Amino acid sequence: MEALAQLPVIRPITDMRTQLNDVCRQATETQEPIVLTKNGTASYVLMDSDAYAAAERRSRVYLALREAEIEERYRPETLTAQESDAKMREIFSLWGMDYA
Repeated sequence: MEALAQLPVIRPITDMRTQLNDVCRQATETQEPIVLTKNGTASYVLMDSDAYAAAERRSRVYLALREAEIEERYRPETLTAQESDAKMREIFSLWGMDYA
């Protein structure tokens, strides 16, 4: 049985003015984004900085894995370490740099 997705926390943007400490506490405790609405429409998203950093790390890892998956699919040949080093030396020399 799949776990149910957590519903987003939704608060009116006026809470930022009238209940700022409570909004910040909630963001820290839940580690989930808080959707701030203006006139009933989602306008902004507030996140705890640690939750944001974790989400960014997950995103970067996911993108790197996806890139590797695509590269593997469309470049099935493999290179030896010597071939890879030679290719890197060639690229670096085109840039006018030394490959160590």
